[in-house]
Amino acid sequence: MADITEPQGLKIIFTFLEGHPKQWFNENITMFESWNGFKAQFLHTFSSPSSKQLASNRLRTRQQRHDEAVIEYYTD
Repeated sequence: MADITEPQGLKIIFTFLEGHPKQWFNENITMFESWNGFKAQFLHTFSSPSSKQLASNRLRTRQQRHDEAVIEYYTD
């Protein structure tokens, strides 16, 4: 987290969340005792083996389209 301490990270992370993850964070804020605790709970709640597999497959099979700029391909 660059120059941000773990306690600072827990205080500002909500500014980067939107929708359901932000609501979940606000409803469960008292249970996060550390950054690692938050991270573990967040990943447990919002990731699944199938989503990880889909992302992995997408990265492995991704090819640049003929009409696609390099920067678009890179940031996709």
